[in-house]
This record gives sequence, C-alpha cells and structure tokens, in this order.
Amino acid sequence: MPVDNLKELLENEETSEEQLREAVHQIDHFEIARLLHQLPPEEKVKVFQLLSDDIKKQEVLYETDIESRGILIEELGHENMAQFLEAMPKDEAVDILQEADLEVQEKILEQMVPDDAQTLKNLLSYKEETAGGLMSPHFNQVQPHEMAGDILMNFLRHNKQDHGTNFYVVNDYRELVGTFTLRDLLNAPPKALATDIIWEHTPQVHLDDSCEKVANEMDHEHISTIPVVDDQNVLHGIISFDDVLRGLKNTASEDIYTMIGASTKIDAFAQTTRSKIAARAPWLLTTFVGGMVSAYILKAFEFTLSEFSMVLFFIPFVLGLAGNVGLQGATVIVRGLATGDIQDDNLKIVIRSEVWVGICHGLIFGMVCGLLIVAVAKTLLASNPMLGLAVGLGIVLAVAMASFIGSLTPWVFMKLDIDPAISTGPVVTTVNDIAGLFIYLTTTTLLFSLL
Repeated sequence: MPVDNLKELLENEETSEEQLREAVHQIDHFEIARLLHQLPPEEKVKVFQLLSDDIKKQEVLYETDIESRGILIEELGHENMAQFLEAMPKDEAVDILQEADLEVQEKILEQMVPDDAQTLKNLLSYKEETAGGLMSPHFNQVQPHEMAGDILMNFLRHNKQDHGTNFYVVNDYRELVGTFTLRDLLNAPPKALATDIIWEHTPQVHLDDSCEKVANEMDHEHISTIPVVDDQNVLHGIISFDDVLRGLKNTASEDIYTMIGASTKIDAFAQTTRSKIAARAPWLLTTFVGGMVSAYILKAFEFTLSEFSMVLFFIPFVLGLAGNVGLQGATVIVRGLATGDIQDDNLKIVIRSEVWVGICHGLIFGMVCGLLIVAVAKTLLASNPMLGLAVGLGIVLAVAMASFIGSLTPWVFMKLDIDPAISTGPVVTTVNDIAGLFIYLTTTTLLFSLL
C-alpha cells in the first residue's frame, strides 16, 4: 500500500485501529522506515506502535531517518529503549546510542543488563566510522588446544547465535592467534587442533583504522569479515561487509554534504525546513565573512580600479581558475587520507606534487591568457598591452597560492584532529577567493605603477 493511502487512513477519524494495523502490515517495514519522515510526529509514533513484532520495530527504528528516530526514542522512554537495544545487534545499538546526548545515553544504559551496558559503553568509546565503532563484539571464539570435532559440535549446538562462519583462535590473553572458516573446519580431521587449521596469514585491522582502510583491506584479502585488534594484538571484535558498506555510505554522504557546506549529522531528505536553515547557516557564515573581506580588499584598491577598470573584467576568471585548482588539490589529499593511500611517510611528497601541479597550471593559463590580452589589448580592449602582463602574472601567483592552500589545508585540519573533508568545502573556497583577489590586485597595482 502506498504511503499516501496510509496517510489518508491516518487522517480519517473513522478509520479503526484494525484497519490501520492491516494497512501498516501491507507495507514492507523497510519501506516504512524510509518513508516515515513524511508523517507528522504523532502519526510516526502511531504507525510504529502498530508494527506486529519487536524485530520489525527494531529494524524500523534503526533504518529510519535521524529526526523520526529521535521522536520514536522519546516516545519509547528510557526503560523500553533499553530493552530494544539489548535485543538488537550491539553494533547497531551503539549507532543509535551515539546520536543521543550523554545524559540520555547514561539513563538508557542504567536500565540495561550490566553486561550489555558495559559492552555498549566500550563500543561508545570508539569514534564513529572507525574499526572500533563498526565492529561487533560477538564472534566464534576458540582456544588453540580445541579439536576440530569439538569445535564443530559446539558450533552446531549454538548456531542460533548467528556469529557467522568464521572462527577466531585466541590464547588465554585474548590475543589473536589465527583464523579459519567453516569450510576449513569441515575439511579438517576431527582430532586436528585449532592451530593446525588456521591460515598462514591472518588479515586484521586496528581499532582506530578508518572505514575506508577496513574496506580496502577486506577487498585486498577477498574476505567478508575481518578481526579488529589493539596494539597488543588483543581481539576486540569483528567487522562484516554489511557494516563496512553502511559505514562507507555514511562517510561518503558526510563528505559530500560537507563539501557543499551542509550539516553532516542530518538526513537531508527528512529534515524540516527550520532545522535545515539552522544546520547550514553557520557554514554560509564563512562565505559571508569571506565576501565582506573581499569587499574590503576591493575598497582598498579603489584607486587602481578607477584608473585601470579593465582589471575588473578578469577577476571572475582569476578566482574561478584559482578556486578550481585549490579544490582539486584538496580533494586529492582528502581522498588519499581517507583511503589510506596517503600516510605520514608519503604525505609531504604528495603535497609537494600537488603544489607543483597547481603552479604549472598557473604558468600555462597565465601565459596563454597574458599573451591573448597583449595581442588584443589595443584593438579590442582599448587598453595598454601591459594589462596582459599584469593579468597573466596575477593568474600565475593566484593559482600557485590556491594550490598551496588547497593541498596544505587538509594536512592542517588533520593535525588539529578535525575531519579533513571539511577543508574541501567553504573553507578552501573562501580562503582562496580572498587570497586570490588580494594577490591579483596587488600584482596589477605594482605593474601599473611602473607605467
């Protein structure tokens, strides 16, 4: 049943609860989660309560948008919410908890079974979209001295726990010894020890590794799950491919929204107009401040502009070229940092390379533009040929500076422990506009003063 028909039933006072329940059951619960944002708050709650079982409610709660989830959590209350989280997979439960305020988190955790609460507290200590934040603390754990036959019997006896078909061998200190799959187990002799079955090479990731790095490692090793260890090689959990896919989707969405100056913690298709305005205004303030500074720079060069008005015609060209070069450099650095292709040992080399690429582009387009202006200065522009030299040199210097800013800013943000993706948005654009305008006008002023 389309959601529009469900809306009509909800708005009709004569609709019975049984009719509504039947209508809700005709819609797939994942579709309900996707479309829940279209309903008013009281109707969100009503539809949620009409779902037939707790499993569907858990899935709707996890899959729906942030605003709808917040309304449902508030309606559930801390005690009911605690019960929901206890029954959910722990990696999904912690994702929901991370959206709540610290005070709400504590109140919910107080209502939970101590063991479950402690597990979630441990997961909450890791950053989102890192291996620690993505992992599940439940997995098939075996001791090195266990025999294949016993491991298989235990697995068949407890298979309802759905811990996957990979087995992780750990010693008494929970240090990861190795891993093997159910297929390896079935092909092994019944009395073979766990250490006889493990792979020669055990792929693993660190707690602080990024989601992109985890995805790259899983892709390189052609595996669907990967263990997560700390500096002492202690096994803390495992990550499955569906967790990585969700993490990559969230990271990509955040990067894209950040690049355009939108909030990264929202569902852009579900948020109200008022909250969208509040979320984006701070970013637009950066552009506003940059525009005011640019206006001040133009005022400072008022005399030059009044004498040589032709300079004005090429400002959009200079700023556009410099801005694009700066964003290209920033995007390459940010993407490399995210995927792990850029590390501390090659970061300076990549930055130096991007700066030189920008300088070369500046020289190419500066020379081409300068020569064209010189050629047509008197005939078409009725200006001094010196204008070509001024514009060309201004382009070279402005683009070189933009390349330096765009390539260096992600590194600065990383050192300040700020997401480098932020630098590809309004920050680089605004700084490049200010720097490019100042350099261009300063260059043209100095050259025209020689006339």
